Amino acid sequence: MSNTFPIEELRSLLEKARTADAELKQFGAEHHKYQWNPPASLKEIEEFEQETGISLPDGYRNFLLQAGDGGAGPFYGLFSLEQVKGWLSWQVEPGETPYLAPETDPDSLKDLGDRDHDWRRGCIPIESQGDTYFTYLLVAGPDRGRVVYIEYERSWIFFPREPDFLSWYTRWLREVAAGYDMGWFGIFLDGDEETLRKHYIQADTEDERLLAIDSMDKFPVLSDASCAFIREILGEWDAKEDVGSLPNLVYRTDPALYEQFLEKRWETGLFDRVVYELYNTPADREELAVRWHERILEQLSKLSPETYCIAIPLLQIGGGVKLEQAAFLLDKAEGREKRDLLYDLGRFPDAKEHLEIWLDFLREREDLELLHYALLSVPRVSDPRLREALLAVQEAFPFALEQIHVDDYKDKDALERSFRRHDECTVYKAAGTVLKNLFYESINPEDARFPRPYRLEMPGNAMADLGMYRTPPADGILLHPLIALAIRQESGGRLPSTAWDWGRKLKQMKKLQLVLSEKTVQSWDDERRYAYLRAPEEHFPPEPYYYDLQGWSAIRCMENLRELRICEICVEDFSFLTECKNLRSLSLYNTNFTNCRLLLKLPKLKYVDLRSCRLTHKEVLKKLHAECEL
Repeated sequence: MSNTFPIEELRSLLEKARTADAELKQFGAEHHKYQWNPPASLKEIEEFEQETGISLPDGYRNFLLQAGDGGAGPFYGLFSLEQVKGWLSWQVEPGETPYLAPETDPDSLKDLGDRDHDWRRGCIPIESQGDTYFTYLLVAGPDRGRVVYIEYERSWIFFPREPDFLSWYTRWLREVAAGYDMGWFGIFLDGDEETLRKHYIQADTEDERLLAIDSMDKFPVLSDASCAFIREILGEWDAKEDVGSLPNLVYRTDPALYEQFLEKRWETGLFDRVVYELYNTPADREELAVRWHERILEQLSKLSPETYCIAIPLLQIGGGVKLEQAAFLLDKAEGREKRDLLYDLGRFPDAKEHLEIWLDFLREREDLELLHYALLSVPRVSDPRLREALLAVQEAFPFALEQIHVDDYKDKDALERSFRRHDECTVYKAAGTVLKNLFYESINPEDARFPRPYRLEMPGNAMADLGMYRTPPADGILLHPLIALAIRQESGGRLPSTAWDWGRKLKQMKKLQLVLSEKTVQSWDDERRYAYLRAPEEHFPPEPYYYDLQGWSAIRCMENLRELRICEICVEDFSFLTECKNLRSLSLYNTNFTNCRLLLKLPKLKYVDLRSCRLTHKEVLKKLHAECEL
């Protein structure tokens, strides 16, 4: 065991870090809470080294022995030795030169997974950074002891500048203790303000100067000396494409100087970069968008397609933009940019006035991803052309719902057919969703006078449990889950168990209240006016009954129903009312009920509540007024 290992220094820094980040705001701190695991024993380390055939670098080995077997560390904290073994799914091969090195090009590693040697040889995983990002420690080769960041699919490799594990770890403790905003720890330079200013002055390349600038953004407060330094160097970057974190530093130095800097960059023609900087501004984005609205609109045609997705929102925030002012961008965009732009244009307030744009895209049959985006963004308007286009999309893919199973994943043609069928299925379902939305729009159009009734939905897993994806039985009786919930409440928490019991229960019903409450709804979406129902039971009902979210016809079977109350619900079809011959009291408060002529089919009706309904054929009400209470 090393007598020079700085255990007391590390303990002191850990305590300072814990105090500085008492609210656990640093990335991953809630996971490790600045606590080390108990140290590993010498026997555990020797067994690990024997099992893996490696010798751990001294700094890391002594950390495990004297500080902790994992715990507090950058990102989500350091792995224990057991976790290291759990994540170590490759042969380390310590006698071979590692593939990972500071100069390694990630593309050079793409094919190594299919060869005899793994691209991760010579290193072990010591922590997770989240998702597919990890920290490895090299245990072999010329860079033995160094830490390296990797993305598991080999898209990114980064070596922090620290020469070994201990200096890397100590820096992390020191920066947390200082209250720095580190972002992705280790990406930028170590050092205080003075050190980074000197690094900038002494740097030989623009990249190193930019790295020094980016590294200064970690300081919670900039000193007067650093503010003066920012003012001094600002003119060097007016016409530079990439200025990193400099706009943030300028804003922190002087908000007025910040906007002057953006204006100078705009004058040099860096329109894309300035729009990006405005969108990601540390200032008030709305205020900036208002002041920059006209300038952005004037140069809209000169922006690159990659910038459209942030320019359009800025224009909308800053004072609005009409679709006709931005639609020409679709001709310039390709691929993902075209898809994203089409999606953004669909959110324009006047998109419904330009349906022909989407009708053109709905004729697409090869680029199914573009077609999918057209379906996602198409304005929901009551136009027969749109309905015809949607039906044509579904007709173009008659086998979309039939899966293609691939047994041999080396068969590229079969895989391509499978992927194509998956995309066809996605498009087919999206078209069906739009058709469904159009149907609801037709029966429940928006009316500024009244809040919309809630559209009833259920989570997909609940629908599967209730058999709602199955083919309905012949001559089946539709049963809405909300009706079942109402019956369950009325029956003390139980539902009929057999078809005979269901038939008897429905005939016995004299009062039915279909209202939304915590007992019937598990979540609400007030913005879209959706209510997600609870499942009335864990399985589907006995045939011929079957659950359906448009299934109100079970009310027809309630031949003794005297009182019916439906409140704030969108009902797909009110024709069941014509069978409720014994109905005395009817409340349809804030539903989508419209046709008053249906009430003439209810001979015993004495009380009607139609408040907040958009009524047609109101002349019927005059006739009913003499016979019942309205």
